[in-house]
Amino acid sequence: MLRPTIVTALVGVLLTTACTSSGGSSTGGGPSGGGSAADEGCGECTEEVAAIREQLGELDGIRELVTLRRYPSSPTNGAGVKVELRSTGAGDTGIQDRVAEVVWKSRVTPLDEVFVTVEDGTGELVPTLPYDFTDHGRQHDTYVEEWGARPVG
Repeated sequence: MLRPTIVTALVGVLLTTACTSSGGSSTGGGPSGGGSAADEGCGECTEEVAAIREQLGELDGIRELVTLRRYPSSPTNGAGVKVELRSTGAGDTGIQDRVAEVVWKSRVTPLDEVFVTVEDGTGELVPTLPYDFTDHGRQHDTYVEEWGARPVG
């Protein structure tokens, strides 16, 4: 017969392994348990995404925020944020840069990429702009120059 402490320890190991292998988070930072808080970032980033939502609500030119979603990194994509909105103007691509700047200045980490999709005030879809926020991204130095260094990561 197994003692309760052994069963508890076994369940804890199984849950940690299941969360890690399914892309969830565990307190150990991965199977080796050697991850640091910096490696894990802000986890689900609930508070950080709420702060982005609040700041976007204050931007001129946004009629409706349709989607604001953070997604973790995967084997094929970096961690990022997806934003879909309806703007008040016609053909205004500047709103995309303003949205990307808000996300850049956020405390969401890790943050490798941002995709901003806009439907303008006439109902036309403005081409989605991807922003590569990785250190080796072509525009990284421009973002730092225009918007300042990221507050985290």
